Amino acid sequence: MSSAGELTNLFERGFQGLEDKARECGDRFNAGVDHINDWRFVLGPAMLVINPALDAIGEAMQKLFKLIRTAVEHHTPVVSLILQSFNWVENVQQPMNGLSHVPGDTYLAARWSGEAAAVYSQKLSAQNDAMNAISTKADGVSKWLMDIAKYNVEYMTELSKMATEFLGALVTAAIEGATVVGIVFSVKDLAGAIGNLVTQSLNNLVGIAKRFVEALSKVRDLLSMTTDKALPNQGWPQAVKG
Repeated sequence: MSSAGELTNLFERGFQGLEDKARECGDRFNAGVDHINDWRFVLGPAMLVINPALDAIGEAMQKLFKLIRTAVEHHTPVVSLILQSFNWVENVQQPMNGLSHVPGDTYLAARWSGEAAAVYSQKLSAQNDAMNAISTKADGVSKWLMDIAKYNVEYMTELSKMATEFLGALVTAAIEGATVVGIVFSVKDLAGAIGNLVTQSLNNLVGIAKRFVEALSKVRDLLSMTTDKALPNQGWPQAVKG
């Protein structure tokens, strides 16, 4: 991604419509259950096969709804992470790079001598080292934030895919309009398809979550950045003390 806007848009595309898809899944499932209940006396013993399948579908749907609710609740912080990652580069790293000063063959360098010139040269070197250190740390912080944001985008993309495929399976099965003869087969096939879908999707989401947790665990490395000989006492090398 070349900009915060592109990554944010990718995240938003995954997020957009999740609640609508969840609502449509619920509506289609409930319509199917109502249709089956209208024929329950005709179906008779077949309900012994249909009910467990419906329970499995409903349970899988509740897992999807729970994941979507969590995603909705954490939407804003993820967008902030993406923006802050780029802010670190644009507002911290790049300005610090521009402050670095390399002594050249200037009038001051050629003519100034003595103790003051020596102290100036020492302080100049120390402050240049500090600027380079801060620039490097800003890059490290940005990469850390970006990793976390990237895994959130991957998670949202996978969750959106799961919701889309779940809804697609319900639409294909069309149990709300199935014939009495076809109800048993439609429900049984739908339960199997959704079971496989949810299992695969949850495995993918867990894999993304593990990488996310691994990125979070690197906060120790982030804290260690505050210790650097270029930043004495975790502060800026002062040219004048008084």
